[in-house]
Order: sequence, then structure tokens, then C-alpha cells
Amino acid sequence: MRELFQLDVKGHQLWGTYHPAATSKSGRVGFLFLNPGHVPRSGHGGLSARAADRLAAQGFPCFRVDLPGLGDSDGPLPDTTAELYQFVCGGGFVEVAEAIHAELLKRHGLKGLVMGGLCGAATTSLYLSDRVAEGVAGVFLFEPEFYLSEQEAANADGEAPREDAEQGTWRSRLPLRRVTSKVFSYWGWMRMLTRENEYARLFRYVPFPRQLLLDLLMDWGSLPAVANVPLVRAWQRVVQRGVPVLVITAEGKLRDVFFDRIHRSAFSDLKVATLERLRLRGTNHIFTTGGAIDACIGHLSRWAGEHFGEDGMPMAAVPHQVAELGSAS
Repeated sequence: MRELFQLDVKGHQLWGTYHPAATSKSGRVGFLFLNPGHVPRSGHGGLSARAADRLAAQGFPCFRVDLPGLGDSDGPLPDTTAELYQFVCGGGFVEVAEAIHAELLKRHGLKGLVMGGLCGAATTSLYLSDRVAEGVAGVFLFEPEFYLSEQEAANADGEAPREDAEQGTWRSRLPLRRVTSKVFSYWGWMRMLTRENEYARLFRYVPFPRQLLLDLLMDWGSLPAVANVPLVRAWQRVVQRGVPVLVITAEGKLRDVFFDRIHRSAFSDLKVATLERLRLRGTNHIFTTGGAIDACIGHLSRWAGEHFGEDGMPMAAVPHQVAELGSAS
């Protein structure tokens, strides 16, 4: 069963869909899905809607909310998608998301919400999880982007990454080494080697040391100029705080490779007990090929059952190995 609801927060009238839990119990944990980029709250291929149905059947109340200007919610929109992506990368939706989070906790008597979604939803959820420790039970990140927007990334080649403008917040004790210059376009090579630009098809049938070049390019112990440093800092603090996190990426694609570099730079290969990392083979960024949507929902459902006990709060941390999936199904 699904119910339409309205939220009035921060001067915005927002619309969302509520998936009531199959079994009624007060004080439990819920799941909140935000917009993947500029896509409505149902998600690419119905990913968010189908995942919420599955979790609700397990006993987790679920919510899908359109942020201002997206889906059914009114609000200003920029002239280009590039501007919207820059806004999301900078945490532009975090204040509204925080108000949504607080209102849903109060309205439904929840102990906490597990935040997340695909791409832009992952960015906003991670920023919010760093900003609001109380009431955030966990985070699920599908294809998270730890780099600047495409336009900023292209402009950042050969420059030092921007500093994070944190004011009065605790900074991670873990260092972030940085690359200050490259003799080639880092961003261009990354897109080609992950087969996400127009030149990649030229090497499809030609012998090409792709993995060797990726290993040379990655410089695993440092951050590239295109890194979104404030988001990396947020990632460090959320993981160090012990928040249960699920990360799922499309194997071999841009965000998958970039996440590996960011995580290694931020934690120096430290094994984190509360982090589970999965790769889906043979799919794309929005999981619409290779049966990846079903696989993604299945892993989210299992993870939710493993990490949240009868009272709806996180269970004791259980170490997980990084999983390499042989297929997306």
C-alpha cells in the first residue's frame, strides 16, 4: 500500500509517497529515499519505489520525497542540469533534507531514518548524515559521486583540490594527501579508461593496457584535483562514527573506480566493520541493465535485515569483506 503525503518545510511545499510497514510497531527505524539527480522520487526504472515496497514488506516504514523543484514538488530550477549538479555537490539540498528528516521522525514516531539513494541522493544523504548524528540510523549509497560536477571536474585538471569550508566542526584526524598537478588530463583519462567517453569505443577491439594505465593514474594514496573535498571529509566522519553504510556501484565504471581511490585515500586501506561494499557487474550508472535493479534491491533488503534489530536501531557491527559480484542478478 502507498499513500501520498505533503510536507511544508523551509518555505517549500513538498510531496512524497509513504509506504507503511506491513507490521505496526512504534519506535522503529524507517527508510528515506531522495531524488536521484533530477529524476522524480520513483527513481530510474522504479528503483526507489520498488525498494521501498520491499522494505515496507519487511516491516520498515519507507518514504520517498521530492526535493524542491523536482518531481511533484514546487521550487526554483536552474537553467541547466550542470548547475543543478553543482548545487547538489555543494550540499545545496541538505538544509531542506534535514527538515524533512526531522518532520518524518516526529510525525511517525520513529527512532531513526536510514538515508540514501542513487547518485545525487547519496551525496545529499551523506552530507546530512555527517551534519545530523541524532536520528540517522544508517546510510545506503548507490553509485556515489565523490568528485565535483562534470563541468568543475574538467576545469580542475592540474589544480589543487578546493579546501573544505568547515566552520566550527570537528575535522578528521586522518590526513588527505593531494595531487597538485598532472602532465595529462586526469579527468579525460579517467572517463576513457572507464569507457565513459566518446573515445573509449576506439579501444574496444584494440589491445589496450586499461588496468595498467588505471593503476598508474590512480595514485591510490592521494586525492585528485577533481575530488569533492567537503564530501570526502563528511565520508571520513560518518564512517569513523560507526554508522552502518552500504555502498553499491557498477563495476568498472567511473564512480566505482573513483570511489576506490577516495576510500583508500581517506582511510589508508583501514578495514571498516560497519561498511559493506558491493559491485554489480555488467550494468550502467543507473542500474537499468543486467538485472541490476533486482540485485540492488535484494542486497539493500538483506543489509537492512542484518543491521537493524527488533527495536529498529543498529545492531552490533559485523565485519564485512568487500564483495565482488559475478553478475548483477
